[in-house]
Amino acid sequence: MHTSGRQIISGLLIALMLTFSLPAAASAADPPVFSLEQAIQIVRLNFEIPTEFTDFSSSFSQSESGQAWYLVWNKPGQTGGNFSAQVDATTGEVIAMNTWKPQPGTSSRIPAISWVQAQQISTELLHRLIPNRMSSLVMIPDPEPNPLTAFGPSTYTINWQRVANQIPVEGVGAWVTVSAADGQVQGYSLNWSYLPLPDPAGIISPGAAEQIFNRDGLIQLQYVLSDRLVPLTKGARSNPLLVYRIDHPSNGAIDAFTGSPIVPEYGPWASGGGADGLGGRAESALQPVPPQLTPEEQAELINVAGLISQEQAAATVVKWAGGGDKLVLRSASLDQDWRYPELRIWSLSWSSGASLATQQSEYLYGRVDARTGELLSFNLGLSPDENAGSALSQTAAQKLAEDLLLRLQGARFGEFRLAPNTLTVYPSGQVPPVSVMPVWSFKYIRTVNGISFPDNGADISVDRTRQIITSYTLNWLYDELPSVQGTLGLEQANRLYLQTAPLTLMYAPYYSAAKGSTQMRLVYQPQNPPAMPSFRMIEAHSGALLDGQGQPVTPSTPAHVFNDITANFAEKEITLLGRSGLMTEYGDAFHPDEEVKLAALLRAMLGASMGSEAIRNLTDAEIVQRSLELGWIKEDLPPDSTVARGFLAQLMVRYLDLEYLAQLPDIYQLSYQDSAALDPTLKGYAALCWGLEIIRADGIAFHASHIINRAEAAAALIRSLRVSK
Repeated sequence: MHTSGRQIISGLLIALMLTFSLPAAASAADPPVFSLEQAIQIVRLNFEIPTEFTDFSSSFSQSESGQAWYLVWNKPGQTGGNFSAQVDATTGEVIAMNTWKPQPGTSSRIPAISWVQAQQISTELLHRLIPNRMSSLVMIPDPEPNPLTAFGPSTYTINWQRVANQIPVEGVGAWVTVSAADGQVQGYSLNWSYLPLPDPAGIISPGAAEQIFNRDGLIQLQYVLSDRLVPLTKGARSNPLLVYRIDHPSNGAIDAFTGSPIVPEYGPWASGGGADGLGGRAESALQPVPPQLTPEEQAELINVAGLISQEQAAATVVKWAGGGDKLVLRSASLDQDWRYPELRIWSLSWSSGASLATQQSEYLYGRVDARTGELLSFNLGLSPDENAGSALSQTAAQKLAEDLLLRLQGARFGEFRLAPNTLTVYPSGQVPPVSVMPVWSFKYIRTVNGISFPDNGADISVDRTRQIITSYTLNWLYDELPSVQGTLGLEQANRLYLQTAPLTLMYAPYYSAAKGSTQMRLVYQPQNPPAMPSFRMIEAHSGALLDGQGQPVTPSTPAHVFNDITANFAEKEITLLGRSGLMTEYGDAFHPDEEVKLAALLRAMLGASMGSEAIRNLTDAEIVQRSLELGWIKEDLPPDSTVARGFLAQLMVRYLDLEYLAQLPDIYQLSYQDSAALDPTLKGYAALCWGLEIIRADGIAFHASHIINRAEAAAALIRSLRVSK
C-alpha cells in the first residue's frame, strides 16, 4: 500500500478520539433517522457486494458522539472474504467500508490502473457518497507511488483533507484505497469534526510565528541514541548522535492568536514527563531479546572475561531493592545489551509465589552490569498496603529519589537534571488518591555542558504509602560523546528545520480541562510538504536530515520520463521501469539499443522484487552477490558481462521460481526453426519463456547466442511480472 510521508507533528490522541467520530446532530437517546433496512439499501446502492458473501450481520452503536449502523457480509466456509460498511444513522452517509477477498496464488504485478485513474475513481466515489462535503475537501497532492511493489499488485491510497477558510483541518478528511489490479475500491473512511472553527481574523503572521518558534527554543541541541539495531557482535554498537530536534511539550505548535507554544492537556491525573513506574521490567520488555547463554557458556564467560558471579549480582540487587528475605530467586541469565553488545548484564527475577487465598504475589526483578557490578535497574512489586497511612508528598518522595541517586551515582550525580514537566503542580485538594496513582515517578536526564541526553539518565518510582523506592532504572552506556565543536548553531538549525518543514497554519483539536471538552484551535506547526520525506532531527555538524533511527533521510527514487524511446517496440515496458526509478543509469535517456550489462539487468530485477529504495546504495558487486544468493545466477560473473538470449531465458525463469519446470525439457515442443540446434539444457527455459510470452525472439528462430540490448531486457522483465501463478 502506498503510504504518505507527511509528518503530523501536533494534535492530541484524546482529542481525536473525542472529535472524529460520528455527528452529534442527534442525541444517543433519539431513535435513528435511518433504519437498518435503509442503511442496507444505501450500501447496496453505492457498492456491489459479492454474491458469495451471504452471511450477514449488523449492529447499532449509539453514544454521545452519535449513532451508526455497522453492516458485515461474510463468505461462508473456510476460504474467507468479507465486506463491511458503516452508515451514519442520522445523516444516512456511508462513513466507512472495507472489502477483502483472498487471492489464490500470485497475479500479475503490472498495474492495470494508473495513479491518475485511481485518483479519478476516488473523486467519483466521494461525489457519490458525500456530495455535500466535497466543496470543503481537497485531494492531498501525494507523489505518485512506485507502480512496481515488492508485494504484488499495488493498492493506491488517495487522501483528502478538509479545508475551511482556506486553512487545512488536521486529521479531518477522507481516504480511499483503490486496487491497481482492477480499479475496485477496497476501502474508504470519512473522519469529520463538528467542532466550531475559530475565525482567523486577528491571527499573527507566519513571520511572527517563526520568530516565536526561534525565540522560545523549541529546537534544542541534544545527544540522542539511534533506534537502529546493531549486530550482537564484538565491537558493534549504536553510537550517540549530536542533533538538533524539537524537544518541547508543544511539539512545535504555536497558537496563531497569542503566539504562545501550545502545551496539550492530557487529563487531570497525568504527569507530564514522569517515568511510568515500571522500571527495569518495562525497559527489558521493550528491548530485543538476544539468545541466552547456556550455564556452561556463562561459566566460561565469567572465568575468561572476569565477570562477577550470579551470587554477587543477586546480592547487589537485594542490597538496594530489599525484599530478599521474603522472595525466592526464580531465574538468572547472562545477556548482551542490544545497543552495546560488549556490555554483559545479569538479569535476575525473584517471586514469593501466588497465595491461593489472596491471589497476590510479590516479585523483584533486577539487572546488574556483569563486568563492573553496577546496579542497572530493579523493580519491586508489592501487594497492596492494607494498613496504609498518610500518603507521601511529592516533595518528600523527590528527596528519597535523589538520596538514592546520590548514593548509587555519586560521581555522576552532577550530570543529572530533573526532566521538564516531571513535577506536576496540583491545585489544593486535587492530588490523585493512592488508589489512582500509587507511586510518585521521577525522570532524571543526563546533561553534559548544558546539552541534554534524554536517552541517558535515570527513572525512579517511590511508593506513596510505604514511602520506599520500588523501581530504579539507569541508562548510561556512553562516557564519550560527540564533540560540540563545529556545530551549526541554533539560528542556522532553526532556519534549516523550518525551510524543510515550514510553519503551516492549521486548525487542530486540543482538549481543554477547563471546559471539559475538545476545542478546535488555530495553530502554526511545522509540516513536511507531501513530496518531501519525513524527518525527525538534524545532524548537528553536517545539517543532514535524519529519521527516527538516526539514518539520513533521502528523497524517494525519482520517476524518470525517458526521452529516447518513442516508437520503440518496448516503449510501454521501458516507461513503466522509468516510473519505478529502474534502469535509470543514464538519467532521462534510456539507450534502448545499447547492449545491456549483467549488473544493470540484475539491479532492475532486484528493484522490481524489493523496491527501488532497497537497491539504491548497493554496488554492482553487491548486486551480483545478492543474485547469487537468490539463485538467479549460478556463478560469480563480472558485473559488466553481456547477456545472451539463452541466459536471459534462464534468468527470467529463475526469477519466477519456475526452474524446476525448465529442467523437464522432454515435455516441451518448440516451434523455433533452430530448436534442433538448441542446447538441451536451454530447451525448457526457451519453451517456458515462449509459453508465458516473456521471450519470443523474432517468432521464427530463438538465436540463443544473440546479445540482448536494454530494450529487450526491459521487455522481458516487465513481461515476467505479468505472469500469474
